[in-house]
Amino acid sequence: MYSVGDVLSIQYTGFKHYGLYIGNDMVIHNSKTFKSVMEISLEEFSDGKSINVSSIKADNKSIAIQTAKKYLGLPYNLFAENCEHFVRTCCGLVKESTQVQKYLISALGTGALLKSENAVVQAAGGAAAIAAMLTPSESSPVKNALILSCLVAGITFLATQSE
Repeated sequence: MYSVGDVLSIQYTGFKHYGLYIGNDMVIHNSKTFKSVMEISLEEFSDGKSINVSSIKADNKSIAIQTAKKYLGLPYNLFAENCEHFVRTCCGLVKESTQVQKYLISALGTGALLKSENAVVQAAGGAAAIAAMLTPSESSPVKNALILSCLVAGITFLATQSE
């Protein structure tokens, strides 16, 4: 079913929850509900939903499990220590939450689009928001948002100069 060291995910409305499978039907995850990193059963982790194996992977699964056990009891924080930060750290990857990045970039971009009176800023904001939301799951949207917003801002700037 699952291999020891797999990163598991559950899809909720608007976000995914992640945990690290450690074998014997047990998962270590950083729980918003219980406000810390904890070890629970696979059944409790599933919360009645289907479980998927994530594309987030560790090069060395045994080190990932050792790291996860080291973090038991670490407090939950949406912006610095959420479930995605946790599994990425355990897997030896960059500590980031692509889900939080997507929502923040989308909110800021939409705000620039709706609140600015400058056409270039509006275009860049809208482009950043769209690029962030279109970035594939579990991939950082930062690069895509920057590239598209710069491209669209440049095109908008040039278009307004010829008027």
